[in-house]
Amino acid sequence: MGALRGSTLVEAVVASVIFMCVFAISLETVLRLTTKKEDNMVLIDVDHRIEECLRDYSRHENGVYAREYDWGRIVVVVRQYKNYPRLREVVVTANTERKRLEIRHVVEAE
Repeated sequence: MGALRGSTLVEAVVASVIFMCVFAISLETVLRLTTKKEDNMVLIDVDHRIEECLRDYSRHENGVYAREYDWGRIVVVVRQYKNYPRLREVVVTANTERKRLEIRHVVEAE
C-alpha cells in the first residue's frame, strides 16, 4: 500500500559519510577564502605611505625617488605625461614581501 521501505544501516552510514565529507570540504574552502597570510595592518600602512608619497612627490622635479620601510620599499617616478609639458605623471610602486602595488596619477605641474 505505498509504504516506504526502511533504509539499512549501511545506507545510513554511507549517506552520513558523504554529508560529512561535503561539509568538511566546504569549511576548508571558506577558511582558505577568508584567511590571509599577510597582516592587514601592513596593507593599511602601505596604503597610507603611498598616499603620503603622492602628496610629497607630486611637486618634485622629474626623477626617480625611493623610500625604505620595515615592510618593503616604495619607488616614486615623476615624469612628463605624454606630450603635455604642463602635466606630470606620478607613478608610486610599493613592493612588500608578498604584494606589489602600483598607483598612477596625473597632476598639473606648477
